[in-house]
Amino acid sequence: MAVIQAILGFFLILFIPGYAITLVLYPGPDELPTFRRMAFSVVFSMGAVILIVLFIDEVLAVNTTPLNIAGAILIFSLFAAVVWRAELILKKMISKHTTGDGDRPGDSRFVRSRHRSPSDSGDREDWETRIWKGIKK
Repeated sequence: MAVIQAILGFFLILFIPGYAITLVLYPGPDELPTFRRMAFSVVFSMGAVILIVLFIDEVLAVNTTPLNIAGAILIFSLFAAVVWRAELILKKMISKHTTGDGDRPGDSRFVRSRHRSPSDSGDREDWETRIWKGIKK
């Protein structure tokens, strides 16, 4: 039983919060290679656990028992996972809204043609067009 607790404690303190943070910072599966995500998870977990313990001890004035620390870490990790999921849903909604055949206001061709001034040359794009193209990627 003690071995299982040690393994779970290791993952809870040195991996789970940092992994949740890397999901928020780099939400796509291709944005960060697996090895780097694991390395960042350990580093971010160390910092996050220290800040969480300081927060519950100094700001909330809660006793820092192992159960309180584990609960705070789990709440933080679940909150980060919810933010990550909301970020993915928002990106999907934006990409769905900005794709099309040029008839909708969200389409980049519509924005490019509507906001081009007569003085613009054909190969120079305005800042709104670059923003829409960045959202589509």
